Amino acid sequence: MAVGIIVLPLGLWTLGAVFVAGGIYVAIEETLEDSLCAELVPAEQHGMAFGVLATVNGVGDFLSSVIVGALWSVCGVATAFGYSAVLFVLGSVLVLRVPKELSWNR
Repeated sequence: MAVGIIVLPLGLWTLGAVFVAGGIYVAIEETLEDSLCAELVPAEQHGMAFGVLATVNGVGDFLSSVIVGALWSVCGVATAFGYSAVLFVLGSVLVLRVPKELSWNR
């Protein structure tokens, strides 16, 4: 999505396509995130785990909005979305590094 904003010509159709793709991405990501969280913690700690996950997501959403907004204002759209793309790749790499043996629910 970030690459689409950077590379494609900015217009109504481009923004519409990026927002539709973003909505589909968020739906998939939220579902997978909750599933991974449920697999990684014991069943009796699911409430605490989902609470911590929601708190971390909320703080992260706030901080990312502030940082990306500042980058957008100071450096431009490409820098703001480039920063987002780099964090997306780093997050993906971190999730892939979670050991499969870590699951408590076997």
